[in-house]
Amino acid sequence: MAAYRQLLAENHVEEILQDVKQNKNLDRKKELPVWLPLAQCFNNGTRKAEDAVPSGLFFLDIDEKGLTEQLWQKVQDENLIEEYRIVYFAESAGGGTHIWAWRTPGATIEEDIQKLASRLGVSYDSHVTDLARCCFMVSEQYVKLLDPVVFEESEWKEENHEDKAMIQAEPESSSLTPTPSPLNYKGIPYENIVQALLFKLGYGDAPVEGERNMALYTMSRYLRFICDFDEQRLFTILPHWGLSDHEVLSTIKSAIGSTRPAGIPSMMNEVLSSLGAAIEAGSAEVEETTVAPINTELPGILQDLSDHAPEEFREATLMAAMPMLGTLATGIRAKYRDGKLNSPSFIVDIEAPQATGKSFVDTEFELLMDPIIKQDEVEWQKEIEYSLAKKNGEDVENPCAQIRIIEPNIGVSAFLERALYAKGKHLFTYAPEIETVLKNNKGGAWTEKNDLFRLAYDNKPWGQHRISKDSFSGKVTLYYNMVMCGTPNKCRAFFADAESGLVSRVTPVVLPDMVGAKMPEFKIWTKEEEEKVKRQCLCLMDEEGEVELPLINKAIEEWDEGKRQEYLQTLRYSLDVLRRRAALNGFRAGILAYLLEGRQETERAIKFAVWYAERCLHYQLQLYGTKIDALHDNAVSPQTSRGNIRYLDALPKEFTKEDLVNLRLANNESPIVKTIIYRWVKEGLVVKIGPNLWQKIEH
Repeated sequence: MAAYRQLLAENHVEEILQDVKQNKNLDRKKELPVWLPLAQCFNNGTRKAEDAVPSGLFFLDIDEKGLTEQLWQKVQDENLIEEYRIVYFAESAGGGTHIWAWRTPGATIEEDIQKLASRLGVSYDSHVTDLARCCFMVSEQYVKLLDPVVFEESEWKEENHEDKAMIQAEPESSSLTPTPSPLNYKGIPYENIVQALLFKLGYGDAPVEGERNMALYTMSRYLRFICDFDEQRLFTILPHWGLSDHEVLSTIKSAIGSTRPAGIPSMMNEVLSSLGAAIEAGSAEVEETTVAPINTELPGILQDLSDHAPEEFREATLMAAMPMLGTLATGIRAKYRDGKLNSPSFIVDIEAPQATGKSFVDTEFELLMDPIIKQDEVEWQKEIEYSLAKKNGEDVENPCAQIRIIEPNIGVSAFLERALYAKGKHLFTYAPEIETVLKNNKGGAWTEKNDLFRLAYDNKPWGQHRISKDSFSGKVTLYYNMVMCGTPNKCRAFFADAESGLVSRVTPVVLPDMVGAKMPEFKIWTKEEEEKVKRQCLCLMDEEGEVELPLINKAIEEWDEGKRQEYLQTLRYSLDVLRRRAALNGFRAGILAYLLEGRQETERAIKFAVWYAERCLHYQLQLYGTKIDALHDNAVSPQTSRGNIRYLDALPKEFTKEDLVNLRLANNESPIVKTIIYRWVKEGLVVKIGPNLWQKIEH
């Protein structure tokens, strides 16, 4: 790529193209360097088709001018880059369009060209089947796509129709020789594991055409855990289903680098168990819902946000987006399973040490909140003009400016005024440093401000009476979203009261430890990508009315019931307290996912809602769980439990009250167990068989 760019500069390509396109000096095209896309090299050093070594690419040359932008939009909208394996897309020197893509095994160049041209609905130059055909290079401003894979050396073998030999496009630069390791896992042949996983994923014996790439990607994501994340081993054990070697390797690399749980996923463990593998008891079995969703599972613009974030920041990026998207979709309401109407209201707190990358929220805020930022600029102008007129003694009517983005240090009266003028729309605050909010709350109004945030989350009414001639008086139902960032100590200070009710309403996010790590690299947003996101943001602003979400409600209810059952086993008080609002947060995230999926309760939307609830609860327990438990047990200071021990499982088949008390004390928990045993009896988990004797019921 560097050599290519140097070639463009040394040959003054940009200057020549300007002369060609603007001054119509077509003779200068001959001064441009050229590509030979169909040939990798020539055996005898001369550019003759019979001496060409095929590159494995075909070349669609569209002569009609002015179609490049339209065709590029079609290619993106219909995901043709992946479907046709396009590696180059550009406006030609003459104003037409040039497209290169990988050839299809068993097809001729002419057949591939016809297939893509037909899909795009264009006519084409029929002479580009000649392997010696060249095309002029253009400067990078005219290039929409150039995959670096085209610079890798490859060996392309034409298919022998007699013996049906497979076409190959194998990058020599990356050795694909199988690693010298046994082709089995714990005594089970990989071939058997691959076949069992295919059936488990619903592909049967093999995926059909159109499913092959996704099947390969999904299989690689699961199998990487038992292949030491070794791309060469995966390349060896996985079927290629007619895909070219370079495409298989590229897909495997992408799957290995995708977000992953801490241990072998449950589905992989199920496959291994069914085949007789002895899974170690200590293996970390983590459900897929406990990690950031993979790239193919995110609704709408959440996918775009995830794609632009490094792996360590994807989770925080998705969670920080919720208050912003909730503010955009302020007109939507949905009934939760308790029958109460909810709006997309969130409080998100991102916690990390200083200088570890929390400022990524700045870019996200500017991108997603762009429509409201622009609206506020107009409203601020009204406010300023009104203030200046009043200062000059003019009798002017208050414009009641609808300014929706409010400062972190706003006063209580000003907050009330903004909420009244917003007329039922969400206000929004972004606090890059939580210390700003903390200092503001120390001015004697901490309790009231704490109540304000709590009531805003619940969308409850709030107001104040006039206490002076300059103060504001009124009452309004609060709709409010907030994102805060801060260091661990400042966040602890802000949420110091574990019994205030605010800690169960907030969605905390802890950024991963970045000590000694390289600076995280976020993908730069192109103008086209930004415009795409902004269009979807405007669509969210147009959403109004009440929606029914039976499937999301059902999924959240099942998740919540699972956590309740977990409480009955672990008896961790904070789990029972925090699970309820974590479930509500997940439901509200589901509202937004539903809208981003075009008002459909898709599997992606449902999964995202459950994932959000899971991660919210995870961080709430991590940050506040021990303190809540200590307050409940009347402990002087919090003591860390030795783990979420499953008490019912740990007890003998028949047990006494003292057995449970001793087990609780050994785990630094409260000795009060009367309510616990009562709950077990009510749930049908144990039955009383004597004055101080209970028996576990086998299910």
